[in-house]
Amino acid sequence: MARSLAAIVTDIVPYLAKLAIVSVWPQPSTTTAEGLRRVSASFSRTLHRLGIEVEVLECSRVPSEGGIVFMWNQESHLEHLVLAAAIPRPFFSLYNNEVARVPFYGAHMRRTGHAHVDRNDETQWRASIESAAARVHAGECVLVSPEGTRSRDGNLLPMKRGAFILAKRAMRPIVCVTVIGSHARMPRGSAIVRGGPIRVVFSQAISSDADDDRLRTRVRDTFIRIKAEYAL
Repeated sequence: MARSLAAIVTDIVPYLAKLAIVSVWPQPSTTTAEGLRRVSASFSRTLHRLGIEVEVLECSRVPSEGGIVFMWNQESHLEHLVLAAAIPRPFFSLYNNEVARVPFYGAHMRRTGHAHVDRNDETQWRASIESAAARVHAGECVLVSPEGTRSRDGNLLPMKRGAFILAKRAMRPIVCVTVIGSHARMPRGSAIVRGGPIRVVFSQAISSDADDDRLRTRVRDTFIRIKAEYAL
């Protein structure tokens, strides 16, 4: 608990305060190379203060150019820090209503080019996914959770269709970003971070040129295989 409180005081509260005065003190974003470098360094320091040791494996599997759809298995709120510290290329995220409502942070996400998806409004989320797909087709990278939310037990939830619609519209490969150990560090419903290891493993690129059911199955199987193969 002491580490969690210390990180809130020394990192999270000052970060939100900076977002509140963005017109005076603009904050970096993962959407640019320089922004990603600064965010990665800052979030890595916060993770260290929380007692989290992040190990990133198989980074060489990430294509160095061209659009990519990064899909990750969502286990914990810690991944907002972990993924920004681990992913090697600039990216924008698809984020939901829960994130959009976070004071100052939601506005920062909108302002810096991330894509809001309202699952309660099909017209909105379809338009947002189409726009995101066009950006990825043109060469950007996007980060999306195919589960849509965190499970309570750390196991995979059903794969939702939006992430796969995006990948197929973009006609660009999927790279699975498998997070291992995040649920043990901070399970859903907990405000306390338990120090320890988290492992992030990148998959080989997966072609999005397949029917929806086959693509969902392949992504799910990739997460399951990598979690078993690289288990902590």
